Amino acid sequence: MATITQSIGELSSYLNSNITLQGAVVLFSVAISLFLSSVVKKSYHPKSGQIQKFLDSVYPFFFFSIIFLGISIPFFHFSLSLPTKILSATLLLFLTLTASSTCNKFIKNPFLKFSAQIVNWTILLFYNIGIIPPLVHYLSHASLRLGHNSVTFLTILKALFVTVSFGWAANTFSNYIDRRVKLQKHLHSSFRLLISKSTKTLLLTFSIFLGLSLFGVDLKALSFLAGAAGVGIAFGLQNILSNFFCGFIILFDKSVKPGDIICIRSGDTYGIVLDLHARYVSVRTREGKKHLIPNQLIVSEKLENWSFNDSTIRMEIPFRVSYDSDLILLEKILVEIAETTTRVLNNPSPSVRFTSLIDNAVELKLYYWVADPDKGVNEIRSEMIKRIWKAFRENNIKIPYPPREVFHRSDEKTPLSSLLNSTTK
Repeated sequence: MATITQSIGELSSYLNSNITLQGAVVLFSVAISLFLSSVVKKSYHPKSGQIQKFLDSVYPFFFFSIIFLGISIPFFHFSLSLPTKILSATLLLFLTLTASSTCNKFIKNPFLKFSAQIVNWTILLFYNIGIIPPLVHYLSHASLRLGHNSVTFLTILKALFVTVSFGWAANTFSNYIDRRVKLQKHLHSSFRLLISKSTKTLLLTFSIFLGLSLFGVDLKALSFLAGAAGVGIAFGLQNILSNFFCGFIILFDKSVKPGDIICIRSGDTYGIVLDLHARYVSVRTREGKKHLIPNQLIVSEKLENWSFNDSTIRMEIPFRVSYDSDLILLEKILVEIAETTTRVLNNPSPSVRFTSLIDNAVELKLYYWVADPDKGVNEIRSEMIKRIWKAFRENNIKIPYPPREVFHRSDEKTPLSSLLNSTTK
């Protein structure tokens, strides 16, 4: 009996000493973590505001505490062969506090934040009361059959956790990259948007495929998605590749080059060519607007190049005059006005051509040549029309109006005639 009592006393003292030792290790870890976190905050002053916010938070203390406790547990278990329940519970507590602080800091949705807190503290409670090991054992053996494969519930939970975690991390990191890229003002806005969008798409795709692989899905079974994506990409790149190869055709045949004055679709777009790009031709109009014309349109549509071999072009102004006009005097006036107009060439000289005789007028055209159409042609036309109008008035040259015939019909059966007749009576 005395021997049993002595053994119980020795065991009790051993356990008490072990608990005291683990408590001392926990207190030492907390103290040294507080000291190191304060030293880091005082000695390190980063320029980045995000790093400074991290150092001013509780994360450095949690970081050092988790490191010291993580080192202590293997030392107690393997070197001293002592129980580590208190150390493990304390480590789990610090991990839970770290996860709770992270949820409060990064999760903005109140419902998601509350749900994350419930999950964190529930895991801590279940671990301390000993529910976690049998629950993990049950989930690792309970399976769900999907076709020819069976997946355990533990695998499903791991896959969901990893997918959600990686998706959230990918979204957070891509948003950070987006903010950093927007600060790089030396980059073009479209290039900054390309970097942010491609980074987000790649990270989210990687997180989804990682979750599917953990779920046990054979990624080879998703090859049809790759085929569908390839077809979609091919259709999307169809016009891009067409414009790309049309750009090479334009370069090889030298039909368009920087500095040329071109007109597309019968004057819908008229301007000077600035640059030739892989996908489009940049054209600046007289209004200062820049038109980005696809290379395919340049090759397939009717194109007028006013400076292909020679920049000199001929312009025309159509007229109609009455039969009472002196056509000889009219021709002389128009030629003199054209010859004295700025930027109009005298060689070739302006000329007048009578084109047709119609029911009430004589149709003619004034032709003149311009050597610098890149400076605009409407200004010359406007100046000449004003001077021609003034000369027409001075020389009694009339522009005929189109003939109109008005017929008056009197019918007593009409309601208006009936009303007038009743009023007269």
